Amino acid sequence: MLSSVSALKAGRRAFAAGVARGMASNSTAAKSSTRHISPSTYSALEARLNITFSDPKLMEQVCTHRSFEQGRLASNDRMQWVGKRVLNLYVGEFLAAKFPNLTVEMLQDMQHANFGLASLAEVAKHFGMLPAMRWESVVKEAPHVGQTKVLGKSVQALVGAIYQDQGAAAAKRFVAQHLLTRTVDVEAVVQMKNPKLLLAALTRQKGMQTPIARLMKETGRFTSSPVFVIGIFSGVKMIGTGYGSSLKMGEQRAAKDALIKYYAKEVKDFKLASLTGDEEQVTFFDQPSL
Repeated sequence: MLSSVSALKAGRRAFAAGVARGMASNSTAAKSSTRHISPSTYSALEARLNITFSDPKLMEQVCTHRSFEQGRLASNDRMQWVGKRVLNLYVGEFLAAKFPNLTVEMLQDMQHANFGLASLAEVAKHFGMLPAMRWESVVKEAPHVGQTKVLGKSVQALVGAIYQDQGAAAAKRFVAQHLLTRTVDVEAVVQMKNPKLLLAALTRQKGMQTPIARLMKETGRFTSSPVFVIGIFSGVKMIGTGYGSSLKMGEQRAAKDALIKYYAKEVKDFKLASLTGDEEQVTFFDQPSL
């Protein structure tokens, strides 16, 4: 009887040990599958983006964050450092030329909102970089924590790699083709807490006549749902329109419309300063190979 009980216990222990070994094996296999990425993944990514690096290992490095393997492998750190500055130049130059009425603060907010790490992370997903990324989250229980930041930096690293490997002109073409064609939202960066005060200050600054609100149309004044259409004029020129359920609301919306029209004014044809001279000779580092 005792021997049968002992055998039963031994069998249970052996079964538990086998399950544990199986789980460990599965965990190792899963971890291995995320760490070892086929070289064809990187060549396919180059083909998708129409890039041909001189070193076939360069795209793999672009997609390797310093968190991977505790930094023992070559990472995209230095490429990202270069790429961030190249992006800031080309994007900043483009926005300043395209939207000449935006203030410096608005330009900075627009660049951050449309070309910051969160936006660049979406670009990376669109490029198909996510399956090629090699990185490890600082929170082991939540492997996706930090993914947005890592992906955004990978796009900066990609721009840096193109700049270092193929030159300034190639980097600028890539930025123009893949990033500067994206729609930007000017209204999101124009602060509208006090549109009437802002419009009054703007017209004074520009030497324009004081804004005057005029009722253009109305309907249902004595009903529960009236609508008033207001126009804002500077002299004889109407600079904004708005509507609302009250005269005050319509006036405020008209002032906001006037501000948006002013700040969102786009220049269609403009020449960027970085295009003057020999682009291939332009560099921003003492040693471009950094």
